[in-house]
Amino acid sequence: MIEISRYFAIPFSSSEISAEELRNFTEDHLARLGALGADSPRKAVAERLRNAGQSAFAAFDDALTERAKALAAQEGGTLGKDDVVRLFKTTIRQREGRIRDVFGKDSAAYKEFFPRGLTEYTQVTVGRVQTLLDRVTAAGEKHAAQLGAELATEFKRLSDGFRAARGGQTDATGIVAGARSKVAATRTALERQLTVHLLTLALEHLGEPERAADYFRQSLLEDPARQEEAAPEAAA
Repeated sequence: MIEISRYFAIPFSSSEISAEELRNFTEDHLARLGALGADSPRKAVAERLRNAGQSAFAAFDDALTERAKALAAQEGGTLGKDDVVRLFKTTIRQREGRIRDVFGKDSAAYKEFFPRGLTEYTQVTVGRVQTLLDRVTAAGEKHAAQLGAELATEFKRLSDGFRAARGGQTDATGIVAGARSKVAATRTALERQLTVHLLTLALEHLGEPERAADYFRQSLLEDPARQEEAAPEAAA
């Protein structure tokens, strides 16, 4: 039985259509609209649709570019933070020997650096790194006369580096979230605009379903992998 309601739906909002597929499909569709000859009786309709479609497509395309840049920045921030953590673990293992030699393992000064021993540092989680960096930086500054100012400076540099990397990642995470929201919003607008095109052109060619191929290349919305999986079933 015919489902009249399906003609009121937006067919391009399917979760099976990726953003890249939608971008390629739209780009091809707009090019087809622009390729209509000046003598075509639908030239004016095509021009009107193309202008509106270009605007919606440009916003979506820009949003995808923004998202890609934000994801790259987030990845870079994560790598920077992890590098600082690895360097901190290596540095604290190397410096523990000097601190132990100067103060002795049972001294109060040593315990300011290592109240739970060296293991606390070598097995530290990311969430605790800043706390430990602040601790050894403060202790290093307090005992700079015995250990040398360079030790405190080294810890301070690591602390500042981790804080900057973590802050950069937090900022990038927020930027990624905003970029994804923008992609979602501009995609919705583009999906609605494409549906307007579909219905308008269908009305122009009522009773001529074969003319859909003049304006839309549906295969661009279909994942080749899904088509290959469906092929044996179709053959059967």
